[in-house]
Amino acid sequence: MEEFYQKEQEKDEAMSQALQKSFDRIAWLRLAVFLAAVVLLYLGLTERPGKELYLIGGIVCFVGFLVLIRIHDGIEKKQRLLSARKTAVENYPARFGTEWRSFPDDGSKYLKKEDTVAYDLDLLGPGSLYQMISICQSAYGKWRLADTLNDPYAVYEERAERQEAIRELAGKPEFLLDYESVVRQAFLDPRKHPTRDDDTKKPGKTYKPGKIRFAGWMGILMVLVPLMNLAVIALILIGMIQPAWILVSFIVGYAITAGCKGKLEEQTRGIFTSEMTSGQVYPIFKTIQDAEFSSKRLSEIRERVAGNDGMLVAQKKLSHLADLKNLDYNPVVGMLLTGFAGWDFFLAYMASNWDKKHGQAFAGSFDIVAELEELGSFAVLSVVRPTCVPELSEDEKGLHFHEMLHPLLDPETVVANDGDLSSPLTIITGSNMSGKTTFLRTLAINLVLSYVGAGVTAKDFRSGYRRLFTSMRVQDDVAGGISTFYAEILRIKEMAEYIGEGKGAPAICLIDEIFKGTNSADRIVGAGEALKKLSAGDSMVIVSTHDFELCSLTRENGEAAENHHFEESYDDDKLVFDYKMKAGPCTTRNARALLTLAGLMGDAK
Repeated sequence: MEEFYQKEQEKDEAMSQALQKSFDRIAWLRLAVFLAAVVLLYLGLTERPGKELYLIGGIVCFVGFLVLIRIHDGIEKKQRLLSARKTAVENYPARFGTEWRSFPDDGSKYLKKEDTVAYDLDLLGPGSLYQMISICQSAYGKWRLADTLNDPYAVYEERAERQEAIRELAGKPEFLLDYESVVRQAFLDPRKHPTRDDDTKKPGKTYKPGKIRFAGWMGILMVLVPLMNLAVIALILIGMIQPAWILVSFIVGYAITAGCKGKLEEQTRGIFTSEMTSGQVYPIFKTIQDAEFSSKRLSEIRERVAGNDGMLVAQKKLSHLADLKNLDYNPVVGMLLTGFAGWDFFLAYMASNWDKKHGQAFAGSFDIVAELEELGSFAVLSVVRPTCVPELSEDEKGLHFHEMLHPLLDPETVVANDGDLSSPLTIITGSNMSGKTTFLRTLAINLVLSYVGAGVTAKDFRSGYRRLFTSMRVQDDVAGGISTFYAEILRIKEMAEYIGEGKGAPAICLIDEIFKGTNSADRIVGAGEALKKLSAGDSMVIVSTHDFELCSLTRENGEAAENHHFEESYDDDKLVFDYKMKAGPCTTRNARALLTLAGLMGDAK
């Protein structure tokens, strides 16, 4: 698969060089035609033999100049799209290793203090699943992916459809590249819209259909400004007035149009400041239309785009309208169009007509872009990591996995684990740094992936559907007067309250080093009572601990806890870890050995 992206990089580089040559040629030709237009218009507007021919030649050159601008803009669009594609292609090799940790968008802005599971499992934030898999470029897609990671239960009922769609997308790496590219170039347009980059809060849909109004007085001025200029040009040509009057006419037309600009922009703001208005947005929907999908979810998305509701047509018309609007960004062309044609009146008129005909279809495009970005992001994991389709059953009581590994660790060094955890209470012991915490996170992050319909990083994975709770990276709150120990108590209290209510899915509670913030005597007693309560009923608890006393713990019904452990070995007085989970309680300790290796303790033998 990595060879595929290398070939794509080579292909894109060749295309980039060809486009640059075309871009340079058109730029020089455009300048030459513009200068010719200026000279010919000057000759045509001053008294001399054959001035009419000069004027006609100047007008033809000016029209040619406008055509060359469109051609030049078309090449520039292709360059922006290609640049976006090159970035997308370059990101994939980084995902095959660990270089993805340098990606700028890590989802930190979407991580709230109360999102303890997302924080514990690195679902969001630096070094997170979000940072690794996200291909989202629109604010809508970014928020949708973050919301799914924060609340995987919200999409669980759609899991079967999502699973089918994500699997299909994972088998279409070229589509994923093309789609990310067209969205990237649309939402990273250098001409920023005011609402486009504000990712600190959920974006609203700034466009609402049927809200654009084109008043009668606007129509009068739309006709008056160009008609006035045409009349002056005609009078100059028949010799009734001096050529200098064209400058007066231009200034008057410019003053009228510029004076109404604020009102016109207020009327059309729903289109021209919408996050989905860029002239580069149409290729997003063209890419969807051109794709072939077999899964139900993706087929429905394509039908909404290409079907009878007119979304693709709406986007195509809007793309043309946005291209015309973009002429304003050229200072010379924008000034001439404003003064001679009353350009902003025409834009407002066309925007109003578009809104009436296509506004309703366009309104649904926000969700389409976001949904494909989110599904595509989860598909990325199956492109860059070995995954399987998880089996989830409401009747399954345990957890069964084969060669399960952590998706965020270095694929060259990560260690896979097998396991069949069937007991409601599992105690995992092991020495320091042996892999207990990593195992808990590996299990939890794969559970989250299975709930959202994504592939899980294992060869086989079977589980029941459970509400996931974690207590791992527990922090104190100095300002709130909460110690680490009390913060952990609050986490476990939340688990107990959910289990006690007996509503919703059974719980699975993953607890790392339970009650490590207090003394050993209180910890063992408190942990024993808490674990008995948490493992009641259909709930399931997996806890890591250094307290071997907990290995003999029994549930309230007298059933013994299931024990597993991680261990170390020694090679030439060096600690060696295999990070493999084994049956039974741990029988080794390594704290003294670690202190000795650090030079803080004498020979521990």
